[in-house]
Amino acid sequence: MTSSPSGTQPEKRSHSSFNKLTNTIKLSSLTLAEVSETQTNFLDTTVYKGERFKTESVQNVRTNFKPAETFQYTHFSTCRPSGVKRGFIEGGALRLLRTNSSKTLFEESITNFKTHLLERGYPENFIQTTLSEFTFEDRTQALQQKQNKTILPFVMQYHPAVPNLKPILVNSWHFITQQPLLNNIFNEPPLISYKRGHSLKEILVKAKL
Repeated sequence: MTSSPSGTQPEKRSHSSFNKLTNTIKLSSLTLAEVSETQTNFLDTTVYKGERFKTESVQNVRTNFKPAETFQYTHFSTCRPSGVKRGFIEGGALRLLRTNSSKTLFEESITNFKTHLLERGYPENFIQTTLSEFTFEDRTQALQQKQNKTILPFVMQYHPAVPNLKPILVNSWHFITQQPLLNNIFNEPPLISYKRGHSLKEILVKAKL
């Protein structure tokens, strides 16, 4: 058995053979195999050797978007509470903050995110107000794991005609705290959660025959 002059040559040949084999098979879905010595994809991040690797031997990360990503976010005109729409933007911005180790890449990703939101009907003032809470200087804090709190949810079906229940609940919470038994059960005001109602399709079309 002859040894290879480089330990990576057999591995490269095996990758090449595997790629040739998969290209001869007709698949119902597209399969891509990428081999790189400078970067690798892990979940929704791309780990790569950037400028920091040359000086500090520390790899960088950036957000990884799949080639099939179309950024078809839920349109702003859909019947959802404004808090849900704001929470979606906050979640997307937090993801970009955590998965980009470079300030330049983070700001570029936030700009692209804002463009996609505008295309889906989100008002610019609504976007700007929500995204202003996220800066690259807060990345260290965003990477820390937060302690989960147990909060009792107050679940009801959402309807746009129903007034905002949060101020009503907060202003009337003293009735709960004045009762010793209820005060021991409910330490904090509940978290208002909305569930989706039946759509017109679900009402008209029955799945069961």
